[in-house]
Amino acid sequence: MVANMKERTNGAKTAEADVDAAESAIEVPQDVEEKAAYFMDNYVSFLKEHTEAYVNRMANLKARMADRKADGAIAELGEPITRLGYQYWNVLTVGPIQFFGDPPWRPSKIIAAGELALILGVVWINPAADPGGGVPGTVVLGGRNYRIRFETINLTNVTNGPDATFTGAFPAVPGIQLFPWFFVPGDPGPNPYLFQTRLTADITNVAQPFAAFGTWHWDLDNEPGFLGLPTQRAQFEHDIPCEYLVYRK
Repeated sequence: MVANMKERTNGAKTAEADVDAAESAIEVPQDVEEKAAYFMDNYVSFLKEHTEAYVNRMANLKARMADRKADGAIAELGEPITRLGYQYWNVLTVGPIQFFGDPPWRPSKIIAAGELALILGVVWINPAADPGGGVPGTVVLGGRNYRIRFETINLTNVTNGPDATFTGAFPAVPGIQLFPWFFVPGDPGPNPYLFQTRLTADITNVAQPFAAFGTWHWDLDNEPGFLGLPTQRAQFEHDIPCEYLVYRK
């Protein structure tokens, strides 16, 4: 089942969302939900720390721009420089991960058929004001209706799915919104299936031009060194989607 909206210990929220009936949610054991909640709390603490640093940088930039404008060294509002680089929101994926035993739980790019796994979707909404004078993303997107989708392609057979769709409305002052997708892959047969998943987001209110897809993915896996190549630590990856293999155990 999908977790209800609730305040997490770090101030983030797990989104209370409806799941498409054709993509019915599975029942998640309580112990797995508790482990997943622990994981999400720790991850969002990391995001909040970076968000606070970002807000401080934006505030400093706005102050510098105000000083330059007072000196006649900057254009009026509406010029491209005032909005350069500002994002109202962004989306990313984390995982997959499986919750066996005690933490740290293992990243799972290789998943046995019939085993429960999680891919976490994250919607980050900008709490900082546009240094050019615009209102923050949290004001613009607060209360808006959304449609969040995990879009999956079976690369082995070049077929669609499985997918998952979440619909709902952001709270009045949204921040970091979490969309946990628990899934149990089916038996692929003798040939393993390679899957690729991306996260998409759309604001469904009329005349609201907001849509996004995840170009950032947090790969949790530590890849051991190989043939003299260095070990690759868990890291954010850009334009490299979430990929995983499902095999018959």
